[in-house]
Amino acid sequence: MKKIFISLISIYFSQTLFAQCDSAYTYYSGLPSNVTILVGDSCLYDDDIAVLDSLISINSLDYDSPLELGTQTWFNNRLRFLVAGNYGNGSGVNDTIYSLPENIGNWSNLASLYLEWNRISELPDSFSEMTALQSFYINNNVLTSLGDSIGNLVNLYFLDLGYNELPAIPESICDLENLSYLWLFNNNLESLPGCFCDMGLDWNNNDMGGYPYFAIGANYLCEDLPACIAESGHLNLSLDQFYYSFPVYAPQDCDTTSNQVEEDLFPYQYRVSAPYPNPFNPTMKMDLIIPYDRRMDIRVYDLLGNEIDVISNKEIYKQGIYTLTWSGDNHPSGIYFIKFEDRTDLRVRKIILTK
Repeated sequence: MKKIFISLISIYFSQTLFAQCDSAYTYYSGLPSNVTILVGDSCLYDDDIAVLDSLISINSLDYDSPLELGTQTWFNNRLRFLVAGNYGNGSGVNDTIYSLPENIGNWSNLASLYLEWNRISELPDSFSEMTALQSFYINNNVLTSLGDSIGNLVNLYFLDLGYNELPAIPESICDLENLSYLWLFNNNLESLPGCFCDMGLDWNNNDMGGYPYFAIGANYLCEDLPACIAESGHLNLSLDQFYYSFPVYAPQDCDTTSNQVEEDLFPYQYRVSAPYPNPFNPTMKMDLIIPYDRRMDIRVYDLLGNEIDVISNKEIYKQGIYTLTWSGDNHPSGIYFIKFEDRTDLRVRKIILTK
């Protein structure tokens, strides 16, 4: 009986001591499977939790606990990695993020943040306070601004801004002295800061995995380019939109009325012209060059990523030149995307319907 009593006392005190946290932390006795504690216990920093709560609240996400959002990794009781992309699977968020909360700067210890495939249009002012951030992935959103203080993120190493709507890059980006990867392809850039070439990026090469250190294809960079960009072999380079698994030739859009066909990176790749006219009403065309017979899947999507039409459902295209036509008669004015895929190569063209 005495041994049982001592054991119960020991368990009680060990649990009580373990559950004690400093005043800025809260102990969580049960953690969902999406949460990993690398180092430390389950005393989690209240300010980190508060940002998760705010992110859920302002976007009306359906979670019972802030710890259920995305895939979280905690280190010494602070949120260190967060995967919150809208991937349609269990690793990211369960619905779309449209806005980031104003208190996001409280994630002062966050090292990696994944927000791909959401609908985020701007970064809050406090984003520049996340000075521990090393990797930031926000491709396939609708970003129109980075803010003027992006240069405060002095530890940033990897910045993926591909497939957004950015019209410009702030001068402060040149302050990112530790930046090694910068992806700016498929935006609306017409010019670059005068200091751009001072960033010291590798403008022409790929890493051991075949990924470019720098790529800026599919923008509107046509005149007065900085020398490092004008001479870069990656001026017209992008990555496939959905998996980032292979390079895509993506020329700068310098004449939206032209039907000039892009050059191919490899002789077996198909080629697609710029849409013409673009903007259009109600019909636009594109020229498709097929060097070898293949099945082509060609579909039209709206700005929210909803499929609205099918031009080709994996039909066989013989070698030759085709003129594709699509009509927006039954659709409202707006931005649409036409996706081309032949099982190895995926390309996307943006079209603008104006009525």
